[in-house]
Formats: sequence, C-alpha cells, structure tokens
Amino acid sequence: MILHADGNSFYASCEQIYRPDLRGKPVAVLSNNDGIIIALNKEAKACGIKRGDPFFKVRDLCERRGVTIFSSNYTLYADISRRITSIYLEYAPDIEEYSIDEAFLFFDKCSWSIKDYEEIGQDLKHRIYKEVGIPICVGAAPTKTLAKLYNKNAKKHNGVFVYNPLQVDELLEQTECSTIWGIGPARARKLAHHGIKNALMLKHMPLCDAKRLLTIQGFATVQELNGIRSIEKITREKKDVITSSRQFSIKVYDLATLECALVEYTEIAVERLRKQNSECQAVQVTISTCNYYSEDTQSQYSNAAIVQLPRLTSYTPDIVNAARMALPHIYRKGYGYKVIMVTLLEIKPAQYQFYLWTDPMEDIKKINLMEAVDKITCAYGRHSLTLAKAWTKDGWQMKREYLSPCMTTDIQKLPAVK
Repeated sequence: MILHADGNSFYASCEQIYRPDLRGKPVAVLSNNDGIIIALNKEAKACGIKRGDPFFKVRDLCERRGVTIFSSNYTLYADISRRITSIYLEYAPDIEEYSIDEAFLFFDKCSWSIKDYEEIGQDLKHRIYKEVGIPICVGAAPTKTLAKLYNKNAKKHNGVFVYNPLQVDELLEQTECSTIWGIGPARARKLAHHGIKNALMLKHMPLCDAKRLLTIQGFATVQELNGIRSIEKITREKKDVITSSRQFSIKVYDLATLECALVEYTEIAVERLRKQNSECQAVQVTISTCNYYSEDTQSQYSNAAIVQLPRLTSYTPDIVNAARMALPHIYRKGYGYKVIMVTLLEIKPAQYQFYLWTDPMEDIKKINLMEAVDKITCAYGRHSLTLAKAWTKDGWQMKREYLSPCMTTDIQKLPAVK
C-alpha cells in the first residue's frame, strides 16, 4: 500500500503557524516580487480570490474582505517541509518527496487491514498538526494515482481515506477524468470525444487505445487505476546544472549594483552546489532588460558570458570572483536591467584531489571554511554570514513588502513570549 500525504493550503498554513490570530481567517501568498497570488486557503477562496490573480487587480478586494497577504517565504516553507519529512521517515523508511508539500510513503511489506491504515493515517495527521502545526490529508491505495485520488477525497472522510476494493469503482464513477493525476483538461476533452466520460470508464479503456490516445503516460495511468503500479518512484538525482536567478523590483542601471546582486545569487548557487556534495568548473552569468510583464519590446538587451575555472571547486570566493570577471564583458551602459542569472556548469561529484601547483593545506582550509559557513547559515539564516559585497543592496532586491520572519531558521527572528 502507498500513503499519499499532502499539506492543506501549505504555504498559507505555514504562515499561520506563528500567527494563531489568523486561524480560520483568509490568507493569501504572493509570488516573487509580489506579482500574483500563488497560494491561498479556503477562507480566501471564499472571498472570490483565485490562484493566478495579479495582486494589483485584487488588492482592493483583499483589503475589503480582510485577507491577510504574505510575500512568499521559501526559507520558511522549506524548513517546515523538512520537519514534516522527518516525521514521515519515522513511519516509513521508504518515502518519495514529490514536492515541498506532498510525499508518498511506501508500505510494500505490510499486510495490514484497511482499519490499520486508517489508524496510521489518523496518527500521522494528528502528530504533524501537533508537532509542526500543519494540517494534512492522507490517501492510501495500491498505486500512486489511486493514492492521490483518495487523498483528494479525504476531507470528506475526516482527513484520511483508505482504498477499499469493493468501493473503488463507485468512487471512480463519480470522478471526472480531468481530476485524475496525469490526465488534465486537454486529455479529458480528447477522452470525452471518444466517449470516456469518467474515471471508471477510463479504468476499463483498452490499453491499446489508452496508449494511442494518451501516449505511454496515459497507458500507465490506466494501469494504475486498475491497481497495477506503473509509475516509478522518482529519485532525486544530483543536478548537472545549478541556476540562481532573480527579477529585480526596480531597473538597475549601474555596474556596481549589478555586481552586488551577482555576488548574492552566486553565493546561493554555490550553497546548493555544496548541498549536493558537488563541485563545478565553469560559471555562466546572464543579464537581461526583459521581464515577464514588460510590454515594451524596444531597446531590449540580453547577453551572457561563461568563465572557466582552473579546477573543480565549491569554494564560494573563487566562484564569485569568476562570475565578477564575466559581468563587465556583457554589461552595456544605458540599459535598465531587470534580470540577473548565475548558472554553475561542468558539475561533478566532490572528490578531493591534490593539484600540482596548489598548497594542500590551503585547500583543506578552504574546505573547512565552507563547512563552517554552511553550519552557521543553517543555524542562523542564509544572510547571517556572507561576502561583504553582497551587503550593499540599494533597493534592487526582490520586492517582498509582506514578508514574514524566518522564525524557524533565523535565531534573531524568534517570536517573543509576552
């Protein structure tokens, strides 16, 4: 059996953990630069707000209906997700972190009853809410597709819904094809054109027709609806390319300010590099005047440059210096830049080796320094220790007017008890 656990309105729920005054009240979370609504709880949905709404269009509505707005705080969300995952691992050593707010827990060697899985699901739900503060729903079924479907219907069953082979067809008959994982509206319309109106009809669809109409993914979905596992567990492989990019809240014209942003985003990329225990030997810097909402296509400029490093490394100052070397070659005076991107290339697993013209003791010092930096930033927050050049921001940083404190990762932001 597979358990699918999913956080309810995850981003909004994270914001409510340290704001108990917001329990039961409408909450919405904005995208980078406070552009659009990307997450909202059921109370906010009841106010007429939808995911994807531009914030400037619904700002007045939010104020009238008392919706509390937050800028996206991915540091907080990632840490809450990590805490939840640590609890999942106590129940099932084999899990798949499908996204920041959902996971599959595999119980392949267990021959438990439906009641047993219901008890596990309820215990998991209550424990995560008690210890972390996030409400979740749990669906349990033989396949990932069915587990997600049962999770979708779990709120009608006290937050936990377990597969019953005698009742599954009734549920599938009541389910539209578009709501099945891997189908979506476009494929559902194609299925309806061929007389497939619900998930039960999809389940009994000939496999040859499923493959012809829906490709191999649709073939796997039909198999999964029949209780046959066909969607493999996703393994998080190390990235071959690591990118850190941001869209500025204002146009940046001068080289010095661009360089400050470049240093910060390079630091972020190299932190990710070390986190996956890797090194790189090239860095690419990209700058652009374009942004996603620009209507002016005149006088736009975009360029990139790659700098080779003399050796594989994950030492932040060396990679930052290489990135800074690239920037003057692509910068053009007179343009207002909106985007900067740093990409680490030629990534390999970290494997220390001596180089002929380097001092081994200096290399060891660099490794120890980066380990110390990572420990400090993990304990006290990303910006607790950084290169001096990254401190000067002058208003270019991402617009986050409604940002909540990173209370779980920054000791300076801990809430005060009164």
